[in-house]
Amino acid sequence: MNRSKRGAALLLINAALIMLSSTGGPAAAGHRISTGQDLYEACKALADFALNPVGETPRPGIYCRQYIAGYFASMKYVHDDNDAQRALGLPLYSYDCMKIAGPHTYDQLANDILHQAEWQPALLAGPAIRLAQVAFGSKPPC
Repeated sequence: MNRSKRGAALLLINAALIMLSSTGGPAAAGHRISTGQDLYEACKALADFALNPVGETPRPGIYCRQYIAGYFASMKYVHDDNDAQRALGLPLYSYDCMKIAGPHTYDQLANDILHQAEWQPALLAGPAIRLAQVAFGSKPPC
């Protein structure tokens, strides 16, 4: 896949994630996860809360959950539409996709993001989608 198609695919996925992660309230409208550092900090808050779940989930932890949910929802949307797959240059067959074995909680998925960010700190300076892609595998999830 050439660079322009990859760029278009990343823009489409980022736009879908932004739309899915918005909570609709005016107070929440100012926060957006756009960089790997933003995603890391949000998922760190969720991981810290999971160690001692007292009170309500902190708002950054909710943003991490929303981002992860949006990532997988947008990937599912793209993988359910063969035309979108062809346009974005994504795999058309299920064996070209990553299968996440067994059920995972948002806490476990957030920890996957944290581990990748700590092992590859250069991902913190890039777009959040790159960190998510590396955390969840080289193949897109099905």
